[in-house]
Amino acid sequence: MSHLKENNETYVNHLLFATKIGFSLMLRAAAFIIHGVFPIFSIPRRLNITTTITKLEEWHDYTARRLDK
Repeated sequence: MSHLKENNETYVNHLLFATKIGFSLMLRAAAFIIHGVFPIFSIPRRLNITTTITKLEEWHDYTARRLDK
């Protein structure tokens, strides 16, 4: 539980944040795999590389702000 204290986070907040990231990345991975196998299917804008990078930066910024508390 020291990880939670070091990051100023409760267990529930940690669970929700990590789960949100995990499922989001799995959904994005599935979209890319489907596109790889069936190139006719395009990747939705909300799941594309540019949007994924933006989300990763948002999540990173959130973790940095959390440490400042």
